[in-house]
Amino acid sequence: MEKHVKSRAHAAAGVLAFTLITLFATASVVVEMLGDQDAVALAKTINLQVLPAFVGSMAVAVITGHSLATSRQQLSKAQRRAALVWRKWRRTAAAAAFGLALAPCALILRSLAAIRDFGTMFVVVQAVELLVSAVIITILGLNVRDGRLLSATRRSRTGSISNHPAGHRR
Repeated sequence: MEKHVKSRAHAAAGVLAFTLITLFATASVVVEMLGDQDAVALAKTINLQVLPAFVGSMAVAVITGHSLATSRQQLSKAQRRAALVWRKWRRTAAAAAFGLALAPCALILRSLAAIRDFGTMFVVVQAVELLVSAVIITILGLNVRDGRLLSATRRSRTGSISNHPAGHRR
């Protein structure tokens, strides 16, 4: 796969994963606060159905990110750039580890909501799911920031766009 295509696929997968996990957590909080038991059960069903898309987008982001990181490290020995790549890689591994907790949480919450059991077990599992989601959102947000810095640095080397993370032309 061409590097440009890999880079675009990586960015799209990362943004999709970030968007899905943010929607996943937001829907849970909003429905818990404003919805009735049927709305909570529906939200838990939808969250469980969306989980494979989140896992898939994370997998694409990890695979393409690893490939890009390997080629970038060979092309550039700059310490700052290597440090950014390494931080992204470590955070991605942490996000994947935390993400392993989401599937059982989603399954348990969906099962409990289906039988309208919103007792202590539901509350505890929901709290774990929201905490894990918040950690993953933070990690992915940091990775998006660093990815923009890396791509801005790469573009500035070609002379097309400045070092500014937003990629504004001078």
